[in-house]
Amino acid sequence: MKQVSFAFCLIALVSSSALAQSQKEFVDQLQKSVADTYKAKTMRTLDEKKLIQGPVLVRIVHSLMEGKGSVVRRSFKTFAQFDAWLKKREREEGSPFRQVSELVKCAKGHCEYNYDNGILHNQLYLHDIYYRFRNGKPYVFRIDLLDGD
Repeated sequence: MKQVSFAFCLIALVSSSALAQSQKEFVDQLQKSVADTYKAKTMRTLDEKKLIQGPVLVRIVHSLMEGKGSVVRRSFKTFAQFDAWLKKREREEGSPFRQVSELVKCAKGHCEYNYDNGILHNQLYLHDIYYRFRNGKPYVFRIDLLDGD
């Protein structure tokens, strides 16, 4: 009986370890896909991967403003809508330019990027990606951007 119990625990441990590993790989792929397509202005291509389950909230935090109006919030059903909205917000020669800094980490439903070295004017930085899991795969439910104003 003890051997059966031990074997069951061992199988459960190996299964949960494999599941955690595959979830980490999925999150890494999600983060890289969002970051790469954000910078390349091709986020509409992510709609094929079904990385949104319902509306995604996008927040743009303005670096030079405080109080009311310092955060813009919009919801989108697709990455194509999000990309088109960002394109409409562009000014002269495509600014603000989309930037992605070094990834700090992805953990507990949140991928964050490093901006300790400061930010530049006319840049729109990918600041955070928030994700959840459904059927073992991550999906994006919120994206935070930082406007260098």
